[in-house]
Amino acid sequence: MKNIILVTLAAISLSVSAHTILGTQILKGSIKTKFDLNGVKTTCKIKVDKVKNLRLEDSYGNPAYNVRLEINLKGDDSERSISIRYDKDIWLNNLFTNGTRSEVRDFEYAGLDGTKMMIDRNGRIKSVTFTYVNRPITCSF
Repeated sequence: MKNIILVTLAAISLSVSAHTILGTQILKGSIKTKFDLNGVKTTCKIKVDKVKNLRLEDSYGNPAYNVRLEINLKGDDSERSISIRYDKDIWLNNLFTNGTRSEVRDFEYAGLDGTKMMIDRNGRIKSVTFTYVNRPITCSF
């Protein structure tokens, strides 16, 4: 009888798996980088404006968060008369669907329009990918 109880408990513990997160908080503030976009020196500035609890939990009980980003691209090439301007405010969250379950991710955020943001273990932005003129643009920091 004792062995049956142990085997049953072992089977239950294997079937119940938790999705563990570190609970990394994203830092508020702004960050910028420079890169070439179609041969134009362009500045990409990202600002984390607001961080709010989404008031939803994933399938494992972890809280999800909404992050409001301000994305700004600026670049000029006066010789070729090219100007790059992009300003967008967007909400991203870290609640994702994985099969039939929902899961909160520590280092990844996504928006409804396909914008994605990755952060590091310290909560600093590593990269933001968004669509500009029907083309994915990645600003890496």
